[in-house]
Amino acid sequence: MANMNKLTVKINGQEYTLTSEESREYMLSVADLVDKKMRQIMQNDMGLSTSRTAMLTALNLADENLRLKHSNDALTKSIVRYTERIKALEDKLHQNHLQ
Repeated sequence: MANMNKLTVKINGQEYTLTSEESREYMLSVADLVDKKMRQIMQNDMGLSTSRTAMLTALNLADENLRLKHSNDALTKSIVRYTERIKALEDKLHQNHLQ
């Protein structure tokens, strides 16, 4: 089993203990991102409860994740198309060279 890192972080004023195989720096980055998102949402509506803020934060992060996944999928498809096109051009060049 890999080494487990344990880290106590503060998110929206609450302390949480995270345990992960990821580095402490990575875990801190994740916690910092969630904390910043929660603070951003709370600035827009100071009357939100912590649980509602957490839910809106989760929805915003899920939205960003899906948008990035769709963008990544589109880029991957483009790379495959360009790779196939390059291969076809290389084959054509090779055939022309043989003639």
